[in-house]
Amino acid sequence: MLIEAATRCLSRGGIGAFTIDRICSEANVSRGLINHHFDGRDGLLVEVYKSSLYATVNAQVAEAKRRRAEESGWSPEASLHALVKSNFSPDYFSRDNLLVWLSLWGEIAVNPRLQAAHRELYDTYRAELAEEIEAVATQRGRKVDARALARNFIALVDGLWLEWSLDETIITPEAAEAAGFEMLEVQVGPLRDA
Repeated sequence: MLIEAATRCLSRGGIGAFTIDRICSEANVSRGLINHHFDGRDGLLVEVYKSSLYATVNAQVAEAKRRRAEESGWSPEASLHALVKSNFSPDYFSRDNLLVWLSLWGEIAVNPRLQAAHRELYDTYRAELAEEIEAVATQRGRKVDARALARNFIALVDGLWLEWSLDETIITPEAAEAAGFEMLEVQVGPLRDA
């Protein structure tokens, strides 16, 4: 409830609206409740970042790992395909997140706790994506720099999402997804039929 209220404050007014008083008012709770559950404003900000921005992608990463471990017929292509698709799901590739993302990205530059959380989440996601890329490339006998390709893919998704959020006439979510697949397919081969 507190994370959702804090996220709504960010989405409506940016980082300037991310105050304990405003969040308490939005959630209709006392200040003490926030301090009981979180280590102050920065602790709540870190939790908003983790739950709001990485929830969908982290769920897909966990699902890919689970299926890889439990299902003998689960192919690396299917796993990478699912990870790529998760980046363009309506929960993640959404204009509703624009002020939240922009606010948090700006805050990451100046807030050491948020910077540490970002580094951990980004590194975990990039490493999983690189592992999936490497598995597909290895199976197909291709040599790729999987870490660099994962980094570039994430940057492409972020850039296309930002452009679409600012002006929907520039690109559609479907075209953005196609561009993401195309970037990877140049290096590892076809993925869209996985």
